[in-house]
Amino acid sequence: MNDSQEQVKQALRDLGQELSKAMEQAQRLARQAADDVSRLVGDPPIRRSKRAPDAPTELIREIARLRDEGLITEEEFQAKKADLLSRL
Repeated sequence: MNDSQEQVKQALRDLGQELSKAMEQAQRLARQAADDVSRLVGDPPIRRSKRAPDAPTELIREIARLRDEGLITEEEFQAKKADLLSRL
């Protein structure tokens, strides 16, 4: 391998390291920003019920909430709902 190829490889390694450092810094800043926003807005802590819902109807309500919050798709909701209703 000639000298110019080695220089290019080294430059790419250096660039990769700098990019990794920049990504880590961006992630730290994003976490800090999210924490700052939460403090400013005063988000209440997430409350979880002490008892997991075990009736299919309660589970359907829970997955509907997930769908409404955009955490699952309508198709995922319908599939799980059909599965739960088949257990009744």
